[in-house]
Amino acid sequence: MKKGIKMLGVISIATVLTGCFGDDTAMQMHEHLESAVEKEQVFQEQQTPLTEAEQREHELYDEMLTLTEVEEITPLADEAIESAEERRSLLNNEKDSIDEAYQEFQLVSDYVDDIPEELQEKADAMINEMDERYSAYEELFDEYMDTIDMDVELYEMMKQEDLTIEELQEQHDQVNEAYNRINELNTEFNERTADYNDAKRDFYETADLNVEEPA
Repeated sequence: MKKGIKMLGVISIATVLTGCFGDDTAMQMHEHLESAVEKEQVFQEQQTPLTEAEQREHELYDEMLTLTEVEEITPLADEAIESAEERRSLLNNEKDSIDEAYQEFQLVSDYVDDIPEELQEKADAMINEMDERYSAYEELFDEYMDTIDMDVELYEMMKQEDLTIEELQEQHDQVNEAYNRINELNTEFNERTADYNDAKRDFYETADLNVEEPA
């Protein structure tokens, strides 16, 4: 059975000020930080349709493996290819959202020199965590895009009259290996996200910004 991937991580924790406290410059940084979270909303919205498309492809592929006639396999393979291309589009939307959020986040660097030294250390730590998170996402995105190409190739192979068991097994194994790598990268991205959220929370607390995390 062809393996799929898990959801591509989580978004940053959004926070809202519950009072006008803390350093004024830190409050300006807060505005950019939470604007970045809002820009990641599209990223979050892609998760459910991505998961649904993956699951549908699992079902289609499993059904294809039970058939022997190319005439029966072809429409299922075509539907799977269409689903894979839909995932490509969703992933591009997701990437655009992540890029916009990261660009917004980078604006906080302009304020670091104007905040107290203790707070600068927290801000630098937060910025470093976000940079690591973004790098992890870029690697995940590239790997996932490559794996979609492999999926499409697999589905196209299923339509071939002269396809051998050995050829199918080889492609099948390559796809599974690729998805194992995707799952590893997905885990790393989730961990980087958690580390960033912790660093941002630490920055807010050190800046005396009274914030409330949404339920």
